[in-house]
Amino acid sequence: MERKTKIFYLITKSNFGGAQKYVYDLATNLPSDQYEVKVIFGEGGELKQKLETAGVETLKIENLSRDIKLADEFKVLKQLIKLFRREKPDVIHLNSSKIGGLGALAGRLAGVPKIIFTVHGWAFNENRSFFSRLAIHFSYWLTILLCHQTIAVSAKTKDQIGHLPWLKNKITVIYNGLTLVDFLERQETRKYLLGKMAVRSIGQTLSLLEERLIIGTISELH
Repeated sequence: MERKTKIFYLITKSNFGGAQKYVYDLATNLPSDQYEVKVIFGEGGELKQKLETAGVETLKIENLSRDIKLADEFKVLKQLIKLFRREKPDVIHLNSSKIGGLGALAGRLAGVPKIIFTVHGWAFNENRSFFSRLAIHFSYWLTILLCHQTIAVSAKTKDQIGHLPWLKNKITVIYNGLTLVDFLERQETRKYLLGKMAVRSIGQTLSLLEERLIIGTISELH
């Protein structure tokens, strides 16, 4: 029997935002007869529940969180090296900045054959000081160098860092895949949304809400 390719997907947090949805889609759509999949994360959440429901193995890494704490980072790095050496994955696929850096370093030290990093956005685009953004640029540059290949989810994401030394040929743009969505009919959708809005709108009747223009957006609000 041919050996399955072992793939570890790593992500810092296990809530269910865009990056987590990306990991979920990849982990649950690989042919089970060809791939052995495990998803590794720090803080537990909805992603863990969805993966377990789908029959995908998960593993929580203690001390892995979004906040930077030097002592915890060494603990996480040690755990990852030990895990990779013991289980010998063929591929580790890193998602999010924190686990990207730690996972890439651990993967190199453990001799993982293929290290992939997907960039869902750059932290240096946030409102930070000049020196903070400079440090973040350097950490991303080092992470990409340590990885065998980096995936950017948009051309702009690649362009914002691809100009740095030795990175041009290490970043590939792959847009997020989309499945077909079975949308409700317009009037049925409107009734559903108005019902939700009516619960939150004290003193407003459903008939009043029906006269209003509804504008929506799909996003994760922070």
